[in-house]
Amino acid sequence: MLIRTTIVTGFAAVLLSAAAFADSTPATTTAPSVGTTSTSKPTQAQQKLADRCAALETQFDQAITSHGTAPKAAAAKQLRTKGETLCKSSHQSSGIKNLQQALKDLGLKPNA
Repeated sequence: MLIRTTIVTGFAAVLLSAAAFADSTPATTTAPSVGTTSTSKPTQAQQKLADRCAALETQFDQAITSHGTAPKAAAAKQLRTKGETLCKSSHQSSGIKNLQQALKDLGLKPNA
């Protein structure tokens, strides 16, 4: 009986001390650095890719009016939508590939 009581008491002490230690640990927070902003300015390469995305989107939008009856027009529209989504989510290279393929599906050569 004494051994069981000792084991239970020791086990309870370990559990309580771990909980007490966890509760007394100060929370660490990082303060934002002075002079930094939450949005970073795009690099020159990122800006070029974003501009290319926009140019391809514009080219597609203008071309779809006259090439809307192309055999792959429906697939091209889906690729255009997917490309725009990728471009806006910082995956410009993949977005550009989708937009270029969309234009090719319409029978056009991508300008950008």
